[in-house]
Amino acid sequence: VGKSYRLAELREDLKKLYTKCGADMKPTVFLVSDSQLRCDGFWEDINNMLSSGEVPNLFSADDLGAIRDAVRPEAKKLGRSETNDALFDFFMERVAANLHIVLC
Repeated sequence: VGKSYRLAELREDLKKLYTKCGADMKPTVFLVSDSQLRCDGFWEDINNMLSSGEVPNLFSADDLGAIRDAVRPEAKKLGRSETNDALFDFFMERVAANLHIVLC
């Protein structure tokens, strides 16, 4: 993370990270040091990840559609509901199972 790394770049990286963990089912460690979190917005997003697992307004409507499409086959196979909210909840359950955050 360089000096020009801003909140917009963090959010794009978080989208990729969440997609990797929730849609692709890849166990992942997100390692971040306090010296990398220079702006309050960074801390707010990390706090949201730690407390609820979600970062508000991280995904656009198009992103959410792609996420739902990615997890729908597995949700259907498991007998889960296929409503928009249920598919997003299923995605977030998979993120929670696969994303491990380490602060140092």
